Amino acid sequence: MERAVTLPELGYEKPLDPYSPEGKAEMVAKTQNLMSILDSLPLCKFACLFGRIPIAKLVDWLNAITGWTITTEELLKVGERIFNLERLYNVRCGVSRKDDIPPARILVNKRRDRGEATSLPHIGKMLNEYYEYRAWSEDGIPTQEKLSELGLPADLPTHLIRHRND
Repeated sequence: MERAVTLPELGYEKPLDPYSPEGKAEMVAKTQNLMSILDSLPLCKFACLFGRIPIAKLVDWLNAITGWTITTEELLKVGERIFNLERLYNVRCGVSRKDDIPPARILVNKRRDRGEATSLPHIGKMLNEYYEYRAWSEDGIPTQEKLSELGLPADLPTHLIRHRND
């Protein structure tokens, strides 16, 4: 996403600097929401992103096929709702903040010097920014407020979140 893809409808007229953590939390969340939509339709991510098919065109196609009158903003909210439901399921399966980090090989193996940063940005800080943007708890669980905003039942986590040994 940081090399060549632009998503003007998400606020990205040009790719973000791949060597800076600035703006990454929001960009990651927005693109995850979009990927949830593409997975659900299902559409080829490569054709949509690298073929530069605007999100508005996807909305036009969806409305033509279904007879709906959904807007781009509504479709993106659907993607956010899907991603939050997926997260609740994963939380129920035991996923938490401890799992939201790059694999050890990326954190410890020597990097080739091809212009990439010589050290990783502060993962904890970036994760905090991501959770804050998503309106999740510091453990990575969608909050009641976020679920309400997305039109999901306020008691949904009590049905989905259980400890592994329940």
